[in-house]
Amino acid sequence: MMIESIAGTWRFCLDETKQGIDQKWYNERLQDHIQLPGTTSEYQKGEYNTAKEVAHLTEAYPINGYAWYQREIEIKAEWANKHIQLYVERTRVTKVWIGDELQGMQNSVSAPHIYEFGILTPGTYTLTILVDNSGLPIKGGHMTSSDTQTNWNGLLGRMELQAADLIRLDNIQAFPDVANKSVQLRFQLINDTMDNADTQLAIALVDMIGTIQGNVNAATAVKIAMIQSVPGNQSVELHYELGEDIMLWDEFNPVLYRLLVSLEANANGKLYLNEQSVSFGMRKFGTEGTQFTNNGRKVFLRGKHDALAFPLTGYAPMTVEEWVKVLSIAKSYGINHYRFHTCCPPEAGFIAADLLGIYFEPELPYWGAFQDPADEDYDEARSDYLREEGFRILKAYGNHPSFALFTLGNELHGSRNAMSSLLKEYREQDSRRLYAEGANNYFWAPAFSEDSDFWVTMRTGHGESMVRASFSHADLPLGHVQDSYPSTLTDYRDNLPDIQVPTISHEIGQYQSFPNFGEIEKYTGVLKARNLEVFRERLQAAGMLDQADHFFRASGQLAVICYREEIEAALRTPGFGGFQLLDLQDFPGQGTALVGVLDAFMESKGFIEPEKWREFCSEIVLLARIPRFTYTQEETFVAELEIANYGSDSLEAMQLEWSLKQGDRLIEAGAMAAKNIQQGALENVGTLQIDLSAAEAPAKLELTLKWKGSDVINHYPIWVYPSAQAEAKPQQAEFHLRREFNQEVGDILEEGGRVLLIPHQEQLSSHIGGAFASDFWCYPMFRSICEGKNAAPAPGTLGILCDEKHPMFEAFPTEFHSNWQWWPILTHSHSLILDKWPEAFRPLVQVIDNFERNHKLGLIVEAKVGNGSLLICASDLIGHQDKPEVRQLFHSLLQYVASAEFNPSLELSYDQIRSVLDPNVESDRETHRGQAVINPSYPNNIS
Repeated sequence: MMIESIAGTWRFCLDETKQGIDQKWYNERLQDHIQLPGTTSEYQKGEYNTAKEVAHLTEAYPINGYAWYQREIEIKAEWANKHIQLYVERTRVTKVWIGDELQGMQNSVSAPHIYEFGILTPGTYTLTILVDNSGLPIKGGHMTSSDTQTNWNGLLGRMELQAADLIRLDNIQAFPDVANKSVQLRFQLINDTMDNADTQLAIALVDMIGTIQGNVNAATAVKIAMIQSVPGNQSVELHYELGEDIMLWDEFNPVLYRLLVSLEANANGKLYLNEQSVSFGMRKFGTEGTQFTNNGRKVFLRGKHDALAFPLTGYAPMTVEEWVKVLSIAKSYGINHYRFHTCCPPEAGFIAADLLGIYFEPELPYWGAFQDPADEDYDEARSDYLREEGFRILKAYGNHPSFALFTLGNELHGSRNAMSSLLKEYREQDSRRLYAEGANNYFWAPAFSEDSDFWVTMRTGHGESMVRASFSHADLPLGHVQDSYPSTLTDYRDNLPDIQVPTISHEIGQYQSFPNFGEIEKYTGVLKARNLEVFRERLQAAGMLDQADHFFRASGQLAVICYREEIEAALRTPGFGGFQLLDLQDFPGQGTALVGVLDAFMESKGFIEPEKWREFCSEIVLLARIPRFTYTQEETFVAELEIANYGSDSLEAMQLEWSLKQGDRLIEAGAMAAKNIQQGALENVGTLQIDLSAAEAPAKLELTLKWKGSDVINHYPIWVYPSAQAEAKPQQAEFHLRREFNQEVGDILEEGGRVLLIPHQEQLSSHIGGAFASDFWCYPMFRSICEGKNAAPAPGTLGILCDEKHPMFEAFPTEFHSNWQWWPILTHSHSLILDKWPEAFRPLVQVIDNFERNHKLGLIVEAKVGNGSLLICASDLIGHQDKPEVRQLFHSLLQYVASAEFNPSLELSYDQIRSVLDPNVESDRETHRGQAVINPSYPNNIS
């Protein structure tokens, strides 16, 4: 095949009124210019957009409609009597003209557009392409969403004229047979002559790519086959032996083979030549019971969601180098799997995943309902499009070993029969991967589809049958990170149904952090972070802009803590299939969901280093089952130690070392007996029991687990406090403990007294309810969804911010952010809304609000009131004295309020205190409310 790039300068014209076809613009010389490959947005075509989108990034130059692209092409003399076709790697709906002759229409958003021109007489022709980004018969999921990659208009990737002999090869598909160490090639033999042709086909191994260990003796012989080619298209299948010492493709050693298929045909005395190469990996991705396998080795999918969000260009990278960079970053965080939400990456993405050993799961670009022809709302055009788009994806990318799984879309509903029929068609066409009907389909009434090879879901039945740790308040009940006293005991084994296919937990995590306004300056491309600018303006108006970076860092640390437990819960589940994070990186749309430890550019937000993340997200993870994180000195710490081994091999005589330290001081250390650990298994390696009396309480301790002789390590915090019996009330200065702000408290303060006020929670009902975990996804989206369902929205908070060195914490070790010892304290609290207090006022323990409301929230506050001093704690410390951490904070507050350090400087009036503590006082609090954020899974949500 001869190839000529047609990238470069093209003539161009926008067609806002869609008059170009009727006015035959293909016969006119367009006057504007644009560089291709590229998009109209990149070259600032159309009107500048002054809007400030808040639910997602703002495209500076959006268009929705027709754009015309035109240039001259030269058909060379040596291309005479050749088959000529146009290849455009990625675009929208297109129509193509050669001169004034329409060559057809194509509408794939996932696969290349290939227009066959046939034989063209050498000379110069005008090539005109109309691109329409408004004419899809479906909405397009994240292939066209303004929440992610934008609905761009343009021509991307490879743009080529291709010329080949009239007898040629087409669509070579390689089907590896690992068991027989061979590959079956299926392809089309096209004969555009009028004659039969004696045809010789030759297959040769020309290359192997990857990290190849040992002596490779793959067959290098050329296989010759003779066939009679007849006019038209023929389907041909050929078998090729690779030899005894084949190299398999997997995540640990991703080896690729490349075969060259050559054709030599003689028709009526004329010679026709053609050759094409095909790359593939020797792998068989399958299942064994409830686990995935690759070449017989058990696989646990440590996945991330991806929606092709690339803010600089507004579309997915089209080069292998760019994708290698992106996927390498993900792999450095232990990721071995990508789930593409209602979208499909370009071929460069698959090639990079082939090279790096990452399992891809693209989806049809659909998020909605399937129908049968008999259904009242059946849309034939939509159904036909989805069916054909799936076949186009399989044809374009089917040879890539990274293409391991395929589903029909996200959170689908409607006719299961229609979905099952489509799965059967795809499976019959291409058996090289696993298929499932969708991701989290029918999530309000989940049930497994027998026609699926695996199940991606957040629940396996109603209510408590969950396989992830967090949920929105629109999908109650909540998960264990949100709603259960902290431990590392939870797993999902009892929630797995009696089905023999792998289960993948859908879109786990979604723990949001506060915006990083320093990120705004990164948006130098087609998308502008005006949403972040609006959030910054809101925070400034609330008088807290100086705290933005502190909110960002503190909320980020809490998100990491929650993600860790979420991931480990999946790893603690025997026979589990894997998880799909939402997400390792921020999601810039659907309300602005800042749920990543990386930003939207796949750059670190500084919350955690990759090697620390890999402690709990990697092929081999050391796990401790801990019943709780807080203890007293007279207790014995007990933990069951386990190892999840999804590495390349079983582990022989593996020995787990452990230590418990208080800072640099060793409490105790030891090692478990050496044990063999099977590959693909979760195995117990022993029970740990440590007497905590040696700890100098109160203290935070760290349990370290290490595989001896390796760099595999993990860490767990625990907190140890003095026993309740050993505590004594300090008597440094007289103070008064009260539960209600009333006249008595006012009199005490007026007389110069000290008061520790812990109000009854019912007095605080007008404030923000307590929560430990960071808000799910983003507050504005699920706030509007909850309101549409007449359900109470989430508290919407992002953990705490405090000065860990403040004397209030002398007897209560803490960091500047939330950690597990704060769980019962925050859960049984109401955060005080302090918006009307002086702008300079800062709580001692501040609860971080979301970017929509921006309340100044206080959990623990102090002030000078009258002649006295007041300390308020909005957590019910008195009602939960059964928890050692609650007792210890209560003790620390008592100690502080009686100390000389308790000397508030900021003065507040009685009325200001009453405004937040008296439920009978009417409030004129102002809360910003954004517009409803649309989510196709919740079609009836309103603002």
